[in-house]
Amino acid sequence: MTEVSGPPVEADLSDEERAIQATAHRYAREVMRPVGIVLDRMTPEQVIAPDSPYWAARRQYLELGLDLTDAARGLSPVEVARLTYLVHEELGWGDLGLGWGFYGASFPSALAQAMGRADLEQIFTPDRIGCWGITEPDHGSDLLDFERSLSPIEHGGKHSSCVAIRRGERIVIRGQKSAWVSNGSIAKDMSLFCRYDDGTGAPGFGAFLVPLDLPGVRRSPPVRKMGVRSMSDSEIFFDDVEIPASYMVCGPKEYPALLRGILVGANPGMAIFLVGVARAAFEHALAYAKIRVQGGKPIFEHQAIRLKLFDMYRKIQAARALARHVMVTHAGNPSPYFPLAASAKVTGSQFALEVVSTAFEIFGGYAKTEEYPIEKLLRDVRMGTVADGTNDVLSLMAAAQL
Repeated sequence: MTEVSGPPVEADLSDEERAIQATAHRYAREVMRPVGIVLDRMTPEQVIAPDSPYWAARRQYLELGLDLTDAARGLSPVEVARLTYLVHEELGWGDLGLGWGFYGASFPSALAQAMGRADLEQIFTPDRIGCWGITEPDHGSDLLDFERSLSPIEHGGKHSSCVAIRRGERIVIRGQKSAWVSNGSIAKDMSLFCRYDDGTGAPGFGAFLVPLDLPGVRRSPPVRKMGVRSMSDSEIFFDDVEIPASYMVCGPKEYPALLRGILVGANPGMAIFLVGVARAAFEHALAYAKIRVQGGKPIFEHQAIRLKLFDMYRKIQAARALARHVMVTHAGNPSPYFPLAASAKVTGSQFALEVVSTAFEIFGGYAKTEEYPIEKLLRDVRMGTVADGTNDVLSLMAAAQL
């Protein structure tokens, strides 16, 4: 489908912001969309194979400077937030799986930077593909609840799936992380969040940076998924994997605050990616409505279709405005408000799902075919309501803090 042009989203962009947004959009259009379609039709094993187009797409992403981890050093928190929402909406517009995967790849580097660990920043660099290991086979969204971060231990948590055990100046990691480790099958490093045993018997969790080329690390085959197939997921197993104690970046006392901070940032970040998906679906539907003839005229001229299109448009504007507001409001704020962040993710993902579903209705029977982009967008956007915590769990967490 042809791309639909429209009025600018805002008029207050600096020349630098406008240039970076244009670069991200061009990359999304010329690289992400065609590569995303190819990867979507491959097997999970083919997606990560050495000859996969995934690798060239990632190299171009890094060469264009679209990973903002290093750029953040010389900018204010608000400037970083603005660049982030501009770039990530375009990445979501291009291909959600690639966008999520590229963004998540810098997690270990960003965590080292956020914790002020310059020594680890030299080891866990942005060019190395990283991942975040937090959920476990028996512990999903409960491990994201920073207000009840001991719940897996308090409620049968002696059976936690993964534990890091302190042994002098070494830490031994045992267990596994669930199949939803994004980039898990290709990552070189992991930000590992798991139960921590310091030898005292006290319950608690910690955060660690773990190279995944160490002896004892195993991975499952990549997961076969409904959507975001261009991002590879797999289980990670740790068989007495040893890391230096210095690779621990957060202990039990600070852990709830760290997890809270990550979720406060991740929630509106997830929303802005999904705004990009919704925008893509709207543009496809609008272009299609102007060429598809039924009843002797383009369906755009039927009032029912126009109402659907405007409903899609207003939801995109609302979700975008909320996500951007939250990102700027929380930038550099030492006391971010989780209910505000959760409202952005829940609203953004729900509205995006509704927008893509409406696009499916406008395309009618053609929406079911791979000839048109809507069936892929619908499979992709559906993942947003369960990623980084299901919407119901995030809503309950937020409601408890009102």
